[in-house]
Amino acid sequence: MAKIALAQFNSVLNDVYANRNKMVSMINEAAANDANIIVFPELFSTGYNLDLIEDRIFDMAEGDDGPVVAAARAEARAKGIWVIIPIAYRDGGRIYNSAVIINDHGDIVNVYHKNNLWDKEQKYFGYGCHDYRVFDSPFGKFGVIICYDVDFPETSRTLALAGAEIIFVPAAWATTHRNLWDIFLPSRALENTVFVAGINRTGTEGDVTYFGDSKVFDPTGELIARAGENTEEILYCELDVSALSLIHI
Repeated sequence: MAKIALAQFNSVLNDVYANRNKMVSMINEAAANDANIIVFPELFSTGYNLDLIEDRIFDMAEGDDGPVVAAARAEARAKGIWVIIPIAYRDGGRIYNSAVIINDHGDIVNVYHKNNLWDKEQKYFGYGCHDYRVFDSPFGKFGVIICYDVDFPETSRTLALAGAEIIFVPAAWATTHRNLWDIFLPSRALENTVFVAGINRTGTEGDVTYFGDSKVFDPTGELIARAGENTEEILYCELDVSALSLIHI
């Protein structure tokens, strides 16, 4: 049985340290509630609206020794919990819209770079190299894609064929495309007979509003857990991955 925690986060724009401190608090809360893993939304440590952030994103990007990554690793190790932190990640001379996957020993097991960049992301971030990996954890096999990646069936299919039982989708999904959030998550779960967990942020940056509504779908596409709208909270859900072998569609 996997107990997942989805951190529906309201980022402070351009304030890495405020977001880091809030992240630490949420990791502690999730661990106290016996979660196996906590997942944060897309670019939670900087905020998302690149029209407002502009070139400051290069200064706030960080590598393995950055303030957010270092704090997440320390908390994961101390609390024995897996942590996924989607951040602006510096790799050599480029930055990426990435998800850093940290195990319960505080080790970085992978950094996934978003493959399908949305709108202004293409101006600032490098493209990923289609490295869709599945991670074998004590609570199940899981993969990670980021926001716009979920629009493309091939991303989830690749993870499912590689053995994923859970697909995490951290996102910064705005109200202007709300209908697609409601379509893609259950579709990817049903198509691949896997659990799909969408982790959306909340709050407003300029004229862009992120509505929250983080949610989890079972392998038949049925909604099994849902966070509130426009609220900052942690959504918990228990997943029985052993039941996947009994599902036939």
